Amino acid sequence: MENKLSNEDKKNLFLINSFNKRVKIITYIYQFELFDEKVNVNEIFSNNDLNNFEVQTLTIIQNKYVLFKNLIIKALNNAWIWERLQPLIRAILLYGLYELFINEPKVVINEMVNITKIYTIGDEYKLVNKVLDTLLKTNQISFETKK
Repeated sequence: MENKLSNEDKKNLFLINSFNKRVKIITYIYQFELFDEKVNVNEIFSNNDLNNFEVQTLTIIQNKYVLFKNLIIKALNNAWIWERLQPLIRAILLYGLYELFINEPKVVINEMVNITKIYTIGDEYKLVNKVLDTLLKTNQISFETKK
């Protein structure tokens, strides 16, 4: 007897896998943010088994780190100082900005807010929502133009 997954189960499995991939990459970024260091894919690769997607994603974030950081700082609009943000929030914002370029913005912002709610205490999710929304609006990041 075959155990076939329903369409709903397939959708849920896809969403869980996508969430886990995001959290894994954010965790790698967080490890560097914790020590105020720029992401280093070679160092991550030497200590972990990474798949192609993870290597490509982290390489882009490594190469665009200064640009992404400066865009986020600008979006903070003097309300917060980069160094005073929790390292996990910085990691979520860096990865969230990367994802805004490759996925549907509403989905990205929602996922980053949900991850923030799960892994932090307090209202940090509001900051993540505001910063990613500001980045989306002020930098004309458009998922439609990337298809």
